[in-house]
Amino acid sequence: MSTLQGIGRALRFPATALLFLAGCGVSGSLYRDVEHDVSAGRYLEAARTVRVNVDEYGEKSSVLYKLDMGVLYHYAGLSDSSTSYFLSAEKEIEELYTKSISLAAVSMVLNDNVLPYEGEDFEKVLINIFLALNFAEAGEPDEALVEARKVDIKLRELARKYDGENKYKEDAFSRYLAGALYEDAGEMNDAFISYKLAYEAYETYEAQYGIPAPSFLLDDLVRTATAMSFTEEVERYLAAGGKPYDPRGAPAGSVIVIAYAGKGPIKREIRPTVSIPDEEGTIHTFQIALPEFQVRYGQARRYSVEAESADSAGLRAEMELVEDVNALAAQSLEDRLGLIYLKSGGRAVLKFLAAEKAKSELKKNESEAANIFGSLAIDILVAATEQADLRCWRTLPAEFQMTRLNLAPGKHRVRISASDGAFGLTSETFTVRPGKVTFVVVDDLR
Repeated sequence: MSTLQGIGRALRFPATALLFLAGCGVSGSLYRDVEHDVSAGRYLEAARTVRVNVDEYGEKSSVLYKLDMGVLYHYAGLSDSSTSYFLSAEKEIEELYTKSISLAAVSMVLNDNVLPYEGEDFEKVLINIFLALNFAEAGEPDEALVEARKVDIKLRELARKYDGENKYKEDAFSRYLAGALYEDAGEMNDAFISYKLAYEAYETYEAQYGIPAPSFLLDDLVRTATAMSFTEEVERYLAAGGKPYDPRGAPAGSVIVIAYAGKGPIKREIRPTVSIPDEEGTIHTFQIALPEFQVRYGQARRYSVEAESADSAGLRAEMELVEDVNALAAQSLEDRLGLIYLKSGGRAVLKFLAAEKAKSELKKNESEAANIFGSLAIDILVAATEQADLRCWRTLPAEFQMTRLNLAPGKHRVRISASDGAFGLTSETFTVRPGKVTFVVVDDLR
């Protein structure tokens, strides 16, 4: 049976089409409850709400359920549970990719909500960033590096998918994270290469999103280039603003503090019109439904970090924006907008043709009154079946902010405060080891 015949049949039997309209995503009320707990830092309560309502996600949003559970457990500091959900989500996404060709025709009948959700491009990359942080916090740097390397593989695959026309080709934060992990492992050459790739990626970030390279990245480049005796590179990054590094001094340790800020973006539906001429030159105008990301956080809240120990005075640093999820979401969606327009326009034409055929069938068998009401019902059903896929990973933060402190080995306590005075963490204590990197992650998802 052709796609056109399938649409026509659905239009002649409205109950068939209405079955596809059911279960088009998680309800807003569930997410309101979850986000209320997340804003208050009650991550395990939020995870319990999601788990209890797993049926609301349905089979088509199984990946989304796993992503929500994975990140909620990550916020709660339960890295093992978080990792389990993230790895399961990644495996399912890979399996869906192999089935996507056979399933694509189904979505031409009604809308993309009939397809299993496999995540936006940037969401797939963030899975590995969270996994890398899970392993790093758990003291498993080798596993963390595996996840950081996966990001590079996924970005290369995206470039092939879009024939190099996509703008989301690099992830500067993941490059930096890889550099820190290589440095922690003592692999200075690989650390330098990753920091250099991060610096170059931030040049792109600055042009596209207005996010420059964090100030401490130049110091990292000078330090690792010095360790590798890359004289020319040392001079280049010193000239750009990096601080000199003396390898003869006592080796310090590093503390990388990462803060998740604000609520991530959500999707809303917009309904532009497209005009297509038929074979006789008559213009037909159709309304299509498209997703668009809506920003929910724009306060530019910033954080300051103070570290102190019993043996040294406090060291203070301001955190810097290193990953803007709002910007990545918008760019990732824009990269595939041409494909969405093409698919939505084609679907609109097929629905129009099927609707006209269904109406002509009504004229053969029904009274004039039945024909009028039947035609009206078909038009209403066509409009109802055109729905944008608004599923997205709503439990993400809006921003990743970061700073790096080089501290003497020993025990230190960190204090983190927000610029609006409404967030403070004062009890985080950690041990700095010579030449090693310690990660401290905090959440402020108001």
